[in-house]
Amino acid sequence: MSRQRGVVLLLALVLSLLLGLLAASALREALVETRLTGELRDGLLALEQAEATLLAGEGELRRAPPALCSACLPPSRPHELVGLWQRAGDGFFQVQNLGTSDRAAHMPEGQQATLFRVTAVSLHAEPRYVLEAVYAVVDDTTRRVTWRQRLRGD
Repeated sequence: MSRQRGVVLLLALVLSLLLGLLAASALREALVETRLTGELRDGLLALEQAEATLLAGEGELRRAPPALCSACLPPSRPHELVGLWQRAGDGFFQVQNLGTSDRAAHMPEGQQATLFRVTAVSLHAEPRYVLEAVYAVVDDTTRRVTWRQRLRGD
């Protein structure tokens, strides 16, 4: 009889070990999912901040359009905020006057429009979102004609 009690004890220990391993695995997966959810939330917040900053740049474009720039390359290294940036509530932006064109995307062909590039950077540093849009201005009408997200190294 005493031998059977030893087997039951051993079986109970093995089952306890298996349950402990199962609980540890479930806890690890819950922690990974929590971390992923936090990163997704941070990314969405940064994207919202960059979009709000892009709209602030559009407002600045309507309020005080900049003069025509001579070399209108996109800002270099925008993720590090290198260069001159204007501060908005949710980030930083630059507005560049690209000049006039009668062949702007999504505009009637032959219609003269002044093109402006607005580059917006989210205030949230990790992950940092950089959005860039080109606006066509005809008379008092401003229209976004292109939009893109700039990735690090882009």
